[in-house]
Amino acid sequence: MKRTIGPMLLLALISVAFVAEKTQMIYKDASQPVEKRVEDLLKRMTLEEKVAQMNQFVGLEHMRSAEKDLTAEELSNNTARGFYPGLTSKDIGALNEKGLVGSFLHVLTAEEANDLQKMAQKSRLKIPLLIGIDAIHGNAQVSGCTVYPTNIGLASAFDPALVEKISRETAIEMRATGSHWNFNPNIEIARDPRWGRVGETFGEDTYLVTQLGVACIKGYQGADYTGTDKVLACIKHFMGGTPINGTNGAPADLSERTIREVYFPPYIAGVKAGAFTLMTAHNEVNGIPSHSNKWLMDDVLRKEWGFKGFIVSDWMDIEHIHDLHKTAESNKDAYHQSIEAGMDMHMHGPDFFYKVIELVKEGKISEERINESCRKILEAKFKLGLFENPFVDLKKIKTSIFTKNHKQTALDAARKSIVLLKNNGILPLKAGQFKNIFVTGPNANDQGIMGDWAQPQPEENIITILQGLKMVSPETNFTFLEQGWNIRKMEKSKVDQAAEMAKKADLNIVVVGEHALRINWNDKTGGEDTDRSDIALPGLQQELVEKIHASG
Repeated sequence: MKRTIGPMLLLALISVAFVAEKTQMIYKDASQPVEKRVEDLLKRMTLEEKVAQMNQFVGLEHMRSAEKDLTAEELSNNTARGFYPGLTSKDIGALNEKGLVGSFLHVLTAEEANDLQKMAQKSRLKIPLLIGIDAIHGNAQVSGCTVYPTNIGLASAFDPALVEKISRETAIEMRATGSHWNFNPNIEIARDPRWGRVGETFGEDTYLVTQLGVACIKGYQGADYTGTDKVLACIKHFMGGTPINGTNGAPADLSERTIREVYFPPYIAGVKAGAFTLMTAHNEVNGIPSHSNKWLMDDVLRKEWGFKGFIVSDWMDIEHIHDLHKTAESNKDAYHQSIEAGMDMHMHGPDFFYKVIELVKEGKISEERINESCRKILEAKFKLGLFENPFVDLKKIKTSIFTKNHKQTALDAARKSIVLLKNNGILPLKAGQFKNIFVTGPNANDQGIMGDWAQPQPEENIITILQGLKMVSPETNFTFLEQGWNIRKMEKSKVDQAAEMAKKADLNIVVVGEHALRINWNDKTGGEDTDRSDIALPGLQQELVEKIHASG
């Protein structure tokens, strides 16, 4: 009997210890307060796991695509595509499986989002990923989602309730396709129309920008971003990122009065509205890079305004403290400066992870400072419900995106965003008024009308201007001449041909403007990283308009 009691007692003790350990894992218990769950998880994490939460990578499919056609020079000089020389997508996947990735961006399919989350679930603590995306005017980078008018178009509608509704619908479509964090609203004050990103803003009026920015936050997050149908809002770019010379990332030399009266109000309102994340700007402000600016991130944002969320860098901008601003001796020094100034998450790449761990071990950054950042990132993941279910139900996507209601909202918004500059009595057109109508122009029958921050959408989801004209007036004889989507490479022969065809029509409609689709990055005429020296119509569009007008 004595020989059997020992093993039985031992087995019982092991079982009790196992149950006790399981019941003590507060962070896995959804009934516990978020604060308790965060602290319980934080004390279980290694330094490496904590720093990993502060680091972000581009999606693996994005990485594979960029590897194929992006040169080393282009890699260092662009703000939209990236990969990691010396590391393969398999290497990043392995880091993810070890719990050494906190966040991904540019994940454009629900299938990839699920795959990345499955990798993260193989890690020791099974901490889910926070996936971010630039869903600036709808989740337009994801195929099949609803594309709404750009922010400058929505500003033209002067309708905060409409912006909030669009943001609510965008949040639903984001969660349905695997994203949890929107790098929007852009609440910069647009100061120079030559800046390529003006269309991403709500314009030049501080009051209007403030109202529409708050509407976005309410739509994305609701009263509280807790739940599975809400996303984190990110107010950006803090601050002065709208240049006074038209160049993205140009230095901002501003008086404190201008900063506080013109640039700060949208951010103050955004913090009050509960925006949980903020992105700093590419540029320096009065000689100090925004990404190492303690006055902005700590003194003003946190201490003066009471910001409780976390700050994320813009694309490789912590590294730019070293290689562009030249105010840090190395990337490692730049990471040190940025974190000590208040930065919480790095966008993006592996070097940050290793160098920050070194800085902590060298005593230059305290582990408690790392805890501060990690704590807020974990809080977001708990509140978004990711610990309970980080996955997307692929079967439910179709009932959540591009729905009848969302399409109607997009149509209403498009109509309200139209700005009529001049009407000499021709508009509105009456049914049967003109029998033969000639249509031409680069944007007459092309998806480029969607604007920046959009990827090509299924043809059946798009109604071009030419198609729309035919739909509303089927009895009219429409003649169309394609000018090609590439505005930079318009052909003079096509312009001349259009002028001749215009003479035979009762009415001519010319659709001109910009092309900002990201798939044609090197041929864009507007959007991110595409600034202008003037605001004249690019290509031969001015000549096209003038020749058709001269046709009579």
